[in-house]
Amino acid sequence: MSFAANNLKSPRRHRHRGGHEAQDGVIHSVTANAALWPDFSLFSPTVPEDAQTSALAGNTASPKMLLVNAHPDDESEGAALVYRITHELGGTVDQVVVTNGEGGNHYSALAEAYYRLPLGAETAGRRKLLGQIRREELMRSSRILGIRHNYFLDQEDTGTTLNPAEAFNAWDIDRVRREIRMLLQFEKYHLVLLLLPTADTHGHHQSVAAITLEALADLEPEERPAAVGVRTAPALTGDPGRFSGLDGYPMTRTTSAEPVWSFDRATPLNCHPRLDYSIVVNWVISEHKSQGLFQMEFGRRTHEHFWLFEAGGKAGEARWRELLRMLERHEASCQDTAHRQAKRQRVKH
Repeated sequence: MSFAANNLKSPRRHRHRGGHEAQDGVIHSVTANAALWPDFSLFSPTVPEDAQTSALAGNTASPKMLLVNAHPDDESEGAALVYRITHELGGTVDQVVVTNGEGGNHYSALAEAYYRLPLGAETAGRRKLLGQIRREELMRSSRILGIRHNYFLDQEDTGTTLNPAEAFNAWDIDRVRREIRMLLQFEKYHLVLLLLPTADTHGHHQSVAAITLEALADLEPEERPAAVGVRTAPALTGDPGRFSGLDGYPMTRTTSAEPVWSFDRATPLNCHPRLDYSIVVNWVISEHKSQGLFQMEFGRRTHEHFWLFEAGGKAGEARWRELLRMLERHEASCQDTAHRQAKRQRVKH
């Protein structure tokens, strides 16, 4: 199973769509190349020629991934993998953000001085203001990661909770599911990345995972992308934990209780051995200045761990294996390039 099998030409889709009413059944997309930035079209990922040839061998297309997250800042959980897909493999990444994060004011006090705005006050105006700021923070983070489009669904952020039922009661679930399903059908993604819906994570993360996996399961088995859940963990513990599924949500079952793949953010950047991926992750985290505790907590998380959901089926598993092969080929290409450069240096001396 190659990526090309899931890369059929899809109908043209508008980047910006008007209206937010639930009955309209539309979503508002904002591209990461906002007017504040230089022309994004001038940028192209640095992918070694050997890696491009290897990755596309056998009629295999570059990977195309969709992130589905509950809040702005959730994209940081799998930031190293996203960066590698966009900048090393020349892949495409889009993101759905279900809420604007207006409920995340508990640790915004320090950011009030930075933004010179009252972000911590419990008022309707404050919630709207914080939601706008967090969307802008997400756009800057998306620029770093190379995310193509962000789709905002504008559902209510009800605040901190471990109960997924809060989202099911507050959101227009039919609309959220419909919009995600529509994107999956039209864009033909190879991978879908979610935050792992453990019982001890935010209830909105659990809800988003359940909704997305239900929408994914509506696709024909051979068209399903790999459905992957990510969870970060500190290096000190070294134990990412076990996860087989969220009680009461059978669609969240994973192929194994242990992670199917893990990545150390301290790994040297491919083709840049004196730097590592934690730099990129720190750039992403630093954009979310309105989230004080987030800044502290996620700075300690050094490893990204990934679980594969059963909902992707055999086609999804094959696409996940192909992604890992592409990453391995890129690493090998970089090592070969470094070896040739070192050899040339020795010859010169």
